Amino acid sequence: MIHVLIVEDQAASRYLLKALLEGSDYRVTEAADGVEALAAARREPPDIVVSDALMPRMDGFALCRAWMQDENLKLIPFVFYSATYTTPEDEALALALGAVRYLMKPVEPQLFLAELQTVRMEWAARLAPGSVPPLAEPDFKAMHDVALARKLDNKMAQLSEANLKLSQSEHNYRQLFEDNPHPMWVYDLQTLAFLAVNDAAIAAYGYSCDEFLAMTAIDIRPAEEVPRLLQAIEEVKQGTPMSGIWRHRKKDGTPMDMEVVSHLIEFNGRHANMALGQDVTERERAREQVLHYTEQLKDALMNTVQVATTLSELRDPYTAGHERRVASIAVALGDELGLEAQRVKGLQVAGLLHDIGKITIPSEILSKPGKLSAIEYQLIQGHSQTGYEVLKTVAFPWPVAEVVLQHHERLDGSGYPHGLKGEAIHLEARILAVADVVEAMSAHRPYRAALGIELALAEIERGRGNQYDGAVVDACLKLFRKKTYSIPV
Repeated sequence: MIHVLIVEDQAASRYLLKALLEGSDYRVTEAADGVEALAAARREPPDIVVSDALMPRMDGFALCRAWMQDENLKLIPFVFYSATYTTPEDEALALALGAVRYLMKPVEPQLFLAELQTVRMEWAARLAPGSVPPLAEPDFKAMHDVALARKLDNKMAQLSEANLKLSQSEHNYRQLFEDNPHPMWVYDLQTLAFLAVNDAAIAAYGYSCDEFLAMTAIDIRPAEEVPRLLQAIEEVKQGTPMSGIWRHRKKDGTPMDMEVVSHLIEFNGRHANMALGQDVTERERAREQVLHYTEQLKDALMNTVQVATTLSELRDPYTAGHERRVASIAVALGDELGLEAQRVKGLQVAGLLHDIGKITIPSEILSKPGKLSAIEYQLIQGHSQTGYEVLKTVAFPWPVAEVVLQHHERLDGSGYPHGLKGEAIHLEARILAVADVVEAMSAHRPYRAALGIELALAEIERGRGNQYDGAVVDACLKLFRKKTYSIPV
């Protein structure tokens, strides 16, 4: 197995080269510089050496010279493989020292392996291996110094170019910071002391630059915001960006709402947070007004619903309070079933309006103490459709009209007005159906005395899963029997 000595100061490069060679049936020894390479080679001479040029302690050129001065090592072919010394003069120096190849990184793996194979074949065919005349010490020193100076000049030029780009980048970044029309500030993450502010921040808060730089991020906030700030700072240290709307305070004490985004930076060697803010005081004030107006509209809507309910009850004084009690039971059922609050509110509205269609039925029929005739009963049944017609053009945020239309439908299709079955009936209508039956049976009616809550519960229990939704019935039984719920008076 061919033994290759790799001389390379970069561990990652050594690893890749070793993996390539070992994968191609070479045996590999590693060295990080020329000093290690000489020691390793003298302990166990390799069949070929592959060396970088730029290395600490002893570079590749000095290693090659020492290699060729050793009576045993000079019989082993020396190959340069470098990414830093890449000029024709560098190659000339290497070949003058006795190297057989000067390869410049990167080389495709297969080409690299082919070059090694060629070197071995050529070296084996040479009549006098290692017979390159050694450079005189003055000549080597002069050529080596020139190579080092050339490399130093190149590095200095690269460093100068990098510094120029960095300076330009810093200038552009500072320009963006200083000229940004929105307030920006930088503060130390440990002390919270301001390190920099832009003109927009000075104008927004009313402090001078010197005043800002004598303050901390706490000083521009009311006391109640400080715990939130300190918590956010801890999260920022863990890598969570700070964002959101914060209450800040101007120099004259005027509060303002500032929407802030920030990120971590290194600022003059300190861990800092750079923030950009936008004054959203007017936007937040407008949002609060919209919320206030929305609440007023909600109140107006509920008041209107209450008025409609009252008008309906005036037509039928014997069942006064029925709609309100049904709505209360329906709300309790909705909560028990885990409906979201907004949906329960819609259920309440539908409960309050579920019998509004009765306003078109003559009051003498509504309050008739005896049995209804077939025509009278048909008129009563029409109240669901009438209620739908009254409500369908009202832009409720819930399906109130549909629920009112369906509250007398039954799971098995035996209800009215359309004989709907199962899931075709809104859940809210199925809830109202149970609430309506429970309230009606337990309350007094012109044609009969109150039957009581137990008979009402027995009725829905009897119709569970057939006429009435099983989950709704179970919730109702739990409310009354286990949670001691009682119908509001």
